[in-house]
Amino acid sequence: MPFDGNRWGKRKMVGYRELLDRLASTYGAENIQTLPLESNHTAKGYKINGYKGKFGFITSMTHSFCSSCNRVRVMADGNLKVCLFGNTEVSLRDLLRAGCSDEEIIQTIGSAVKRKKQAHAGLDILSQMPNRPMIKIGG
Repeated sequence: MPFDGNRWGKRKMVGYRELLDRLASTYGAENIQTLPLESNHTAKGYKINGYKGKFGFITSMTHSFCSSCNRVRVMADGNLKVCLFGNTEVSLRDLLRAGCSDEEIIQTIGSAVKRKKQAHAGLDILSQMPNRPMIKIGG
């Protein structure tokens, strides 16, 4: 995924459909079972008949799920990030240090979530946007 410092490139990306095709050629398409998609889930889940375990693909780069994403992150520095690919952050730390009430903090979080976009920018734009490296975002 395109984050600062990771040398991401669209040419390096392998989409989940291509990976599924590779698995189907090895195990047979009839043996790859699609697992039920859970509400607000980020991964498309699968299992291969005859094998234990399951696997999934987080398809944020090829098949966006932004409109159903209900996740936010509070990072170690106290900033709230409502979209992993967005570069907008809200400092909860500053609100806490300023002595804001719980209600003010709740309103700030609510406002940030309401400003969350329906979809992130396209691949070409994302790769050019400044964004913290994943190691600094957490997760």
